[in-house]
Amino acid sequence: MIMDKKTGSFIRVYCPELLDTITPGEWTDCPFYRGQKLDLSNTEEALKQIFRCHVQCDCKILYQYYDGGKLVEKVEESVEDQEGLRRILSLVMKQAKKTDDKRAKRIFIVDDDLDFLEIHSTVLKNRGYAVVTAQSSKECLERLEMDRPDVVVLDVMMEQFDAGFEVSKKIKKKYHDLPVILLTSIGIQTGLEFSSNADVLKVTGADLLLDKPVSPEVFVAAIEKLTAAKD
Repeated sequence: MIMDKKTGSFIRVYCPELLDTITPGEWTDCPFYRGQKLDLSNTEEALKQIFRCHVQCDCKILYQYYDGGKLVEKVEESVEDQEGLRRILSLVMKQAKKTDDKRAKRIFIVDDDLDFLEIHSTVLKNRGYAVVTAQSSKECLERLEMDRPDVVVLDVMMEQFDAGFEVSKKIKKKYHDLPVILLTSIGIQTGLEFSSNADVLKVTGADLLLDKPVSPEVFVAAIEKLTAAKD
């Protein structure tokens, strides 16, 4: 449930398919959207704002409804409590349809953050991609020997703070045409700064460098750019 502090309004999101993780009829909770005002007069925009908050707060339960999930019911009601009259907007969501992995572009995400893997795998699957994951540099290189994806997405900071850089170099040395996206939060976590993204790409051989946290829109756009370039 999300509350707009300025208007005293609430948004609830109900997930009817998730009966194995929530009690039937129960409203699932989601974190407050970082103090930003929700436009409850525009349902579609409110939905976008709701699911953007889950990128920042790692709310995994509802994230599968982002980008492809369908609004099937909207209920508005007014409730009076100790603080006065409040408006509640209840949104009932239907999960996005799954795609045929055999025909989908294959994306390989490598990150030691399980929440990141789960959330961003779901985003890509909802857009029609097949997703493979690994949690270490070693696992990444071993899997590439057996299965060749269309794009590799590498977190920079794993076993070492520059692990992704080294893996990217090895990938590009052996698989020249395999697109690589680097994800980094080094600047935030260590205070280090790159002289330029171009320098990093030149040294590592990677095709794109994205800063974490990365929004679903930017993440998907980067994947689409590199998969389109391969066609």
